[in-house]
Amino acid sequence: MTTTLYPYQKEGVKEILRRNGRVLLADEMGLGKTLQALWYLKIKEGTLPALVVCPASLKWVWQHEAKMHCNMIADVLEGRKPYTENLLVKSELVVINYEVLSYWLPWIYKQNFSTLIIDECHYQKNSSAIRTKCIQQIGRKIPHVIAISGTPLVNKPSELYTTLHLLWPKEFTSFWSFGFEYCKPSKRPWGWEFKGATNLDKLHDSLNRLGMVRRLKKDVLKDLPDKIREVIPLEISKPKEYKKAKDDFLTWLATFDSSKVDSAMRAEKLVQLGYLKRLAAKLKMDSVLSWVDDFLESNDGKLVLFCTHRSIIKALHEKYGNISVVVDGSVTGKKRQYAVESFQSKPKIKLFIGNIRAAGVGLTLTAASYLAFVELDWTPGNHTQAEDRIHRIGQKNTSNIYYLIAKGTIEEPLCKLIQKKQETISTVLDGGKEVNRLSLMDLLEEELKKGN
Repeated sequence: MTTTLYPYQKEGVKEILRRNGRVLLADEMGLGKTLQALWYLKIKEGTLPALVVCPASLKWVWQHEAKMHCNMIADVLEGRKPYTENLLVKSELVVINYEVLSYWLPWIYKQNFSTLIIDECHYQKNSSAIRTKCIQQIGRKIPHVIAISGTPLVNKPSELYTTLHLLWPKEFTSFWSFGFEYCKPSKRPWGWEFKGATNLDKLHDSLNRLGMVRRLKKDVLKDLPDKIREVIPLEISKPKEYKKAKDDFLTWLATFDSSKVDSAMRAEKLVQLGYLKRLAAKLKMDSVLSWVDDFLESNDGKLVLFCTHRSIIKALHEKYGNISVVVDGSVTGKKRQYAVESFQSKPKIKLFIGNIRAAGVGLTLTAASYLAFVELDWTPGNHTQAEDRIHRIGQKNTSNIYYLIAKGTIEEPLCKLIQKKQETISTVLDGGKEVNRLSLMDLLEEELKKGN
């Protein structure tokens, strides 16, 4: 193992082991449910290979986390054209998203999966949906099933039934009996509706008895650091377009004599690298919006989003206009303060969308304990300053920081360099000095050359 678990995470893994790998892992967002599931797979014999079904925005996260924390190899299934049915899986972990699951079903049946992990299991709340039927069919043939969600019950108890029936079919034998016990049914002219809720204490006790693992941040604060940073790899929409731009840059770079670097060339490099960075941000926006949608569906909390370009800020605000406020260079004075106060005090305002430089200093955004960088700045210290908008006096929770990184682009090495500098250089020394920016550029060029 390459990562040490927090005490409450160790207890979570012990509980999964005690339940023989059949649990509802329902820890609050940011407490490391993925890591606990991976540890279980790594230390328990007979659990591999494992199949992970998750939202599209999280499939590369599973691959990344498996490699980084447990040194496990994970394959990500993509598209609607499965491998040859006779080709058996060779990796420890196979990850697939809900949207393409039905197309891969025949291939999955040919495999010998020992564990099924259903991430964001509330995605299968609709019993008539194709994705739900697929998961139910797969799960019947697999001995270990781990259902993961910080909010397994999004609106009403009836949404839990498909997950509970899969985990504990002998306890939850039919929706009809479950509905009358917990869903407060009402008779309508067309039949019965199960949109209500009743006997919730009894249901809660049953889940704890059977194998629900549920901890809130406030319950485990003593175990947590002040900040938790996490890299979220995201797909880009046109990888060929990005590769061409990167190849053009490296070809251009090769024409210069490195021994004769002057300020003019450095300025030109900045322009070229800036174009690659803008292109990466543009091409990952579909994945970014999907990730934000998933956050809003699975979490009642608020989220701060930091960007660098107006076009990205505009795209986010257009999508989430009714539940968001914006602070960029054009928002000043009373408008700036009103945006902050609205985010801090109004329950309906879930998102704060800010420019890293315009909103990354001087603001208090402690209504949120979650922050995501949609784009990266060239100066590492600016990220630390921006992170501290939610990590301030008055913040009672651990701050969860997400770096939404376009997979296979300049953002990957840039993020690594930024986080490395964050660990070794104080904000005071690194906060926007030009020498640091240029040093970062030189290192970035070397990383891009290696990746070629």
